[in-house]
Amino acid sequence: MADVNKKIKRSDVVICGGGLAGSAAAIAAARLNKKVVLVESSGVLGGIATLGLVTPLDSRESKSRISFGGILEEICDKTIFYSRKYCKDNLDKEGKTIDIAAPHILKYVLLKTCVEAGVEIMFHSELVSAKTNENVIKSVMVQTKSGQVEIFASEFIDGSGDGILIYESGAPYILGSEANIVSQLSDAGYDGKDDLDTSYKGKMQPVSIFFSMGGVEPDIAKKYNGRSLEFGELGITREIFEKWEFAGTCGFEITDNTIPTPQNRILMTETPRVGVMAINMSRVLDIDGSDADSLNKGEIEAQLQVIALVDFLKSFVPGFENAYLIESGSTLGIRESRRLIGKYVLKGLDVYYTRKFENAIGRGFYLIDIHDPRGKTGAIGGDIKGDYYEIPYGTLINGKVKNLLVCGRCISADHMAHSATRIQGTCVITGQAAGTAAALAIEKGTTAFDLDESSVHAKLQENGVFLV
Repeated sequence: MADVNKKIKRSDVVICGGGLAGSAAAIAAARLNKKVVLVESSGVLGGIATLGLVTPLDSRESKSRISFGGILEEICDKTIFYSRKYCKDNLDKEGKTIDIAAPHILKYVLLKTCVEAGVEIMFHSELVSAKTNENVIKSVMVQTKSGQVEIFASEFIDGSGDGILIYESGAPYILGSEANIVSQLSDAGYDGKDDLDTSYKGKMQPVSIFFSMGGVEPDIAKKYNGRSLEFGELGITREIFEKWEFAGTCGFEITDNTIPTPQNRILMTETPRVGVMAINMSRVLDIDGSDADSLNKGEIEAQLQVIALVDFLKSFVPGFENAYLIESGSTLGIRESRRLIGKYVLKGLDVYYTRKFENAIGRGFYLIDIHDPRGKTGAIGGDIKGDYYEIPYGTLINGKVKNLLVCGRCISADHMAHSATRIQGTCVITGQAAGTAAALAIEKGTTAFDLDESSVHAKLQENGVFLV
């Protein structure tokens, strides 16, 4: 019997996931006069950047400080404007905003920009399944608070971060690291101190939860930022640490003379509010964000780390003596899960050597930044060798499902390249590219896979993306 309660919608473009990438895709497609439905499981846009408090919004410009332009520049400029107007703004000596680490402002900016573009937003809605036929998606089923809705469209975009639509549509993907991928850094002359174990395979970068603290004395605290510390450096002994309430809990297991913390380092970022730091120090290993049970385990362990980290900073780290917890992220930060196997797989050495591509759809400059899946080091990687690398259109498409585009964390990139492309600014860039390509495919009566790549490149340039 047919489900009489099921509703039907029709659109030009459907986007699953309202994070930074999905929001940018929606804005881009809607501004090209396409009907766009954006499906988001929570009640705000921005995903991990807003719900998860993950800051800063990085990779906004090249190493030589040339803006990457487009929707990314627009979102950043709007966030800075409202941050200066409505936050207790934190300016450096030149009167420049230290950072746009303002999740509460960013979610407003994304919502306002989507609404003004004419995007139909379906909050509190989750993708259930996809119907495919002859290498194209015909519709997706979405669960809402008032029942299921089937949405038909011409083009579909996966902005979920975890490749949920990739999975449901049957498109090929990889989960975790390829064998021996990190050893390529050694072959390229990488001179870092990290142990580049070539044996790990199928591992994903660890997960984290961000939190923020006020009352920090930044000039003192920043002296310890990014550092792994020995016991004597903080004026405490191993014996003192062993008596600390949280010693031996997840991430605080003592193994040597280094003060144990989940990330093996102090890691903080200044925010637009004076004395407020965004803290990125939690870490849980061996969590698969695409597996429900594993994800639940990660949420529990990471959330339990927050108070332990707050107490650690207040108890042991100078500059935090009078600090206090403001808030913690409402969702776990997943660095890596499903990635499309696309027409082109971006390689770590493409990023490392800043390779350029004809008809590229975006650029990035962020370093190779693999949060060690084995937990042995803080991070594996290093700076890229030029001003920026480029991302080809082939990373967003696959011939098995021709009207599927991906953006954000699940673009087609190997484990090493992904550690750079997962960065939030780059997610916005690939989001704008995916939304633009979807709109152009509809205009030209083709699919995203069969679309002339040069048309996407040209339209992105026309709309202010730096691709000259």
